[in-house]
Amino acid sequence: MLKKLYKSYRYKALQIIVLLLHSLFLIPLLLNFWDLKVYGKWIAIYSFFNIIQVFEFSHAQFVGNEFNRLAHVNRVRAKEVLGSAIRVNLVIQILQLALVLLFLYTGLLGFFFDDNIGVGNVAIILIILFFYRFIIGSFRGIIVKILNPFGLIYKSFQFALVEKVLEFFILVIAAASGISLIELAIFWVCVKSVYSAIIIYQLKTIIPQYFPWWKHGSFKEGVLNILKASYLVGSNFSDRIMNDGLNLIVSAFVGTTFLPLFSATKTIVNFGLKVSEFILGPIEPEMIGLSIKKRAVKILDIFKAYWLITGSILIVFYTIGLFLLDDFFMIWTNGKLVFNELLFGALSIIFLIHNFAEVIIRYFVAMNKLKIVLSTSLLRIGILVTVLYFSDKNLSSILLALILSEFIIASLYIPYKIFNDFHFQTRDKITVYINLFSIIWLSIMFYFKQEGKPLWILLILFIPVVIILRWQYLSISKNTKNLFLRGFRKLTIFGLKLK
Repeated sequence: MLKKLYKSYRYKALQIIVLLLHSLFLIPLLLNFWDLKVYGKWIAIYSFFNIIQVFEFSHAQFVGNEFNRLAHVNRVRAKEVLGSAIRVNLVIQILQLALVLLFLYTGLLGFFFDDNIGVGNVAIILIILFFYRFIIGSFRGIIVKILNPFGLIYKSFQFALVEKVLEFFILVIAAASGISLIELAIFWVCVKSVYSAIIIYQLKTIIPQYFPWWKHGSFKEGVLNILKASYLVGSNFSDRIMNDGLNLIVSAFVGTTFLPLFSATKTIVNFGLKVSEFILGPIEPEMIGLSIKKRAVKILDIFKAYWLITGSILIVFYTIGLFLLDDFFMIWTNGKLVFNELLFGALSIIFLIHNFAEVIIRYFVAMNKLKIVLSTSLLRIGILVTVLYFSDKNLSSILLALILSEFIIASLYIPYKIFNDFHFQTRDKITVYINLFSIIWLSIMFYFKQEGKPLWILLILFIPVVIILRWQYLSISKNTKNLFLRGFRKLTIFGLKLK
């Protein structure tokens, strides 16, 4: 089982690399074939598609968690959970299609697109994309969850890797051939439907004891499980708002044609997301075990190690990027996009603050404290919407709203919740904020860079960041440092042995 676990982590790392390469190559290729209007329109449409899917993804996540919990202790109940989910899945798909039509007929859909973009065509494309989810895509999303309790989650990563490569070629072929976005959506549905059918057949072969998947359970139980998944809907919706939702907000307030630059910049910044995802994988099980043993100080030590590793990597990456990305953007996009220093700097700070809170939120998720997760999500969205409502609704206002929402969550709400959970001593509470201090100093340095201050001033401002990170390193116990080193050595060793 341990070998399968580290094999899963290795495939997760490979998946992260593929996702990065996917974006790095896809963006310049699409810019070569599409103008900014078409590219921006596709980004906005796909963002809308992703946000509405939060219902089915949250349901599948809940079903996967329940199946994982029951598979080895009560196979009959596990089959009932799976079968009930498949029976009720059509209701979710009808709901998602109804939401598209509701946005269309109320005029809200047009709010997110430039006036010269036909909203009717946008709705047709969305309906075509959801048709794929309706006929097979969402069913595959549920059935693939049966892999998890048997140490076969790496198979899910394999499926996702191939799918990402397929999506890459679908988009490039469609853009190069000059077909319309409606024709692209049809092409997309055809290819992905065939691929989903292949995956479903493989799942039947890999774990035949649960087939037919729909045989057990009931529609009533499926409805009850949808209601139980409502906390996850709120949390996942917040995550989507802070990603795909941002694309729609930018499209509405700045313009759809600005989306390619916004998306490209966010792609570079999201390198940090891939780093944090990879590091969080090995430490989540460790946090659960320590929580059961009431080892609060040890969990805090793991938090600090996570902040140190991700903070050190990302602060260096973003700082270097602020000086070098201007030329990189020119080469990368063949001059189609011009690097926006303010946008990159602000998004970098936003992600660093978000990353500070993320490890604690993931702890709450792992411990099933979903009310805290939901309240965090709602508060984040509430602050964002409130600031935007009273602002000028331009790019600077959007970035300010994001910074304020993330900072209030990370500096006040999340520490308050974790302090109540663990009852840390005052000294331990202070060490929680060390990483946040380094981000604040980095923000000051980025501001002076934006103001055109000379390099020597920026270097002086960077010194406190290094000192703070050093302070954080010294605050981590030797055992925790060794824990991380052992974990990553094992990942490397098992990765080399993958066949």
